[in-house]
Amino acid sequence: MNKILTILLLFVGTFCFSQNKSVDELTDEMCVSFNINKNLSDSLRLLILNEKFILPYLNQFDESEKESLSNQLYFRFQKNCKAFVDYLYQIDPPKKDDWIKLDSPPEIKITDKELTFLKRTKKFYYYEWEGEKTKVTTTDKYWIEQFSDKTYSKLKLIWLTSNSFQLEFIESNNNGRKNFSKPGDKYLYEVVSKEKDYFWVLAKIPEQPQLLMFKLFYK
Repeated sequence: MNKILTILLLFVGTFCFSQNKSVDELTDEMCVSFNINKNLSDSLRLLILNEKFILPYLNQFDESEKESLSNQLYFRFQKNCKAFVDYLYQIDPPKKDDWIKLDSPPEIKITDKELTFLKRTKKFYYYEWEGEKTKVTTTDKYWIEQFSDKTYSKLKLIWLTSNSFQLEFIESNNNGRKNFSKPGDKYLYEVVSKEKDYFWVLAKIPEQPQLLMFKLFYK
């Protein structure tokens, strides 16, 4: 999806902008604009984002800061805006069939016996949107991810019900994860069903409407 970030930085803006505005406030305004302009061409919608929001914000900072800030802006926009997630899903769909975008919650088919098996299992893996394999190790308190580029993420794991759990972001040295999440950000997951060698898990961001279901393989 980095090609989208490249598209978002092609144009030059000349608007004044408040440096005190947070990235999340900015991405919320970007999302409103992206929704309002949904009937325009994709290229024009992106041009408007650039000229009105992105470059005016980045132009307040030194060149040495712009790359990291643009990464943060891109990933937080992806986190905070369902319309942008839908757009990415359309132009850059998952490379494998391991991710499904849903319009409504699925029927829960998992059994107590299958949930007991999942909770006793400590080693998992799943495939990223672009197809890379990510390994997961769980403990009673943590969910730790190891990515294909040797980076990691650490999240606090809390079971909320028999089949649902919460992950709270703690830290990461992975470019995408550390820009997508801030310490304390929470994500909700619901175990939907067990298949031959994987579980279907529903992923939800609190206060955001997007629903994504992915395959969580077990070793």
